[in-house]
Amino acid sequence: MARKKRRQAHKDFLYFFLNDKLHKVIRKSRAKDELIAWCYLDKKRVMFSYSQVTKYMENAYSITETGKILGKHKVTIEDYILEGKIRRPQKVYPIGNPDSTWSKYMLSEKEIYELHEFILDSGHVSEMPSKTELTAILKHNLILYTKTEEGKFVPVWKAE
Repeated sequence: MARKKRRQAHKDFLYFFLNDKLHKVIRKSRAKDELIAWCYLDKKRVMFSYSQVTKYMENAYSITETGKILGKHKVTIEDYILEGKIRRPQKVYPIGNPDSTWSKYMLSEKEIYELHEFILDSGHVSEMPSKTELTAILKHNLILYTKTEEGKFVPVWKAE
């Protein structure tokens, strides 16, 4: 029983941001405390301490995942990027062929907050989570709702 309580859940991640640079995990070893990753901006392989990466990394989200979080379609988010309404996020490309035509945008949590702010400012707020709900979703916190007398569900936050 005690062993189950002490075990930590392994962070399973493939893409992550560290120092505002997008990385892809090539190999990781918790026993050796090393993580080898590809840095997309520098176009080179780098080695980090696994424990430091899990401590300081920021999650990377694809446009599809971002669309599910914000309640928007991925084409809408791609249009915002192509029209220059939001800052262009970093791209993922095949490591073996950097000149390939295939690529995919990956957004950091900071860029998701900027996108959320842009959508709220532009007035397209149907079915959008609030900023506190967005923070809870990105941090994987539990969101509790209570039903009001009118039948609406309102988020309830525990005091920290």
